[in-house]
Amino acid sequence: MDARHHHPTVSVYLFARFGATWRMGVIGHPRLGGAMIPGGHIEPDASPAQAAVRETLEETGYRVRLLPPVGHDLPTDYPHPEARPTATTSSGSAPWWVVDVPAAEDSRLANRQEHVDLHVDHLHVDHPRLDHIHVAVVDRPYGPRTPGAHLFRWISVQDLPKLDTPEGTRIPAPTLVELVSATIAAHRPRSPLDDGLRRELLRRRDIDQEFRTNLPETLTEEEFARWEAMDNDNTEWLRKVIDRVGWPGRSLCGDEAADAAWLLAQHADRQPHLQEAWVDLLAEAVTSGEAEPRHLAFLEDRISVRKAREQWFGTQHHKGANGQWEPYPIREPLGVDKRRAEVGLNPLAERTRQIAEENRH
Repeated sequence: MDARHHHPTVSVYLFARFGATWRMGVIGHPRLGGAMIPGGHIEPDASPAQAAVRETLEETGYRVRLLPPVGHDLPTDYPHPEARPTATTSSGSAPWWVVDVPAAEDSRLANRQEHVDLHVDHLHVDHPRLDHIHVAVVDRPYGPRTPGAHLFRWISVQDLPKLDTPEGTRIPAPTLVELVSATIAAHRPRSPLDDGLRRELLRRRDIDQEFRTNLPETLTEEEFARWEAMDNDNTEWLRKVIDRVGWPGRSLCGDEAADAAWLLAQHADRQPHLQEAWVDLLAEAVTSGEAEPRHLAFLEDRISVRKAREQWFGTQHHKGANGQWEPYPIREPLGVDKRRAEVGLNPLAERTRQIAEENRH
């Protein structure tokens, strides 16, 4: 390291999958202005990667998953020619690039600062005094979050030239979208379609749906015991599958059976700790294209309602005091139809009418 002062900072390229497309997250900085990527200073007691996760959460309200570097050069027109790529690794502990850039003119940085660009999964770096720029994914871009310190929005990378964005942020972005997409795709299951797993998922789904469709208004003790035994058996079987192969997504068992896997998880209410563990796996499966966003919406709402919290997508209904079907309480209800559309669900009023029709005996 040369004689220049190197103040440790982090910056985070943030991406999320929305359907078949990727969007990039930017903040509006109150002092520096323009559209920027999240970031900040590294405190003495934190590693750069820890700082990246913390700063992103503070500024955007999102928890991120950081990806490992792929050893790729920055574009030739990148404005800071001293950028040095990091070799490919399966660990997220290493940076994507180390970059010397001019420091921002603020009270903490008087000289140049050295940045290290990262896509990271796990968070240890050998040089805690270096500055880092991370690239990360958000597995739950649709879900509720506590607003961050700055105005935040998801944008198409094609829209960056229309914004007041530093060229050091704007120039690498299209390349990074391709690299993130390729990195996520590379981690999708490589196993051939498991036809035995597919058939067993569909068999269990069919039994589950036939039983629930024919449930009477009032259950006998025997019927309740059968229901409980069926759900417990399905939950334990699914637990063993997930322990063995991970989340059973469409690459492993096909679209219909992947839908069945979500349904069994949705009905694992008697094992709430498993539902809460599986929702994280399901979120990653959605990011990788292995599961549908609506699956995640249903399971997150299910968990929220069980915990007596307001749901986000309005997927969970019950009979109200007047005997009519209605959704459980919803957080920020004015935006619920927009959120539902983002995950492929129909408007709430339409769905509520459908549920009433389906349950009319």
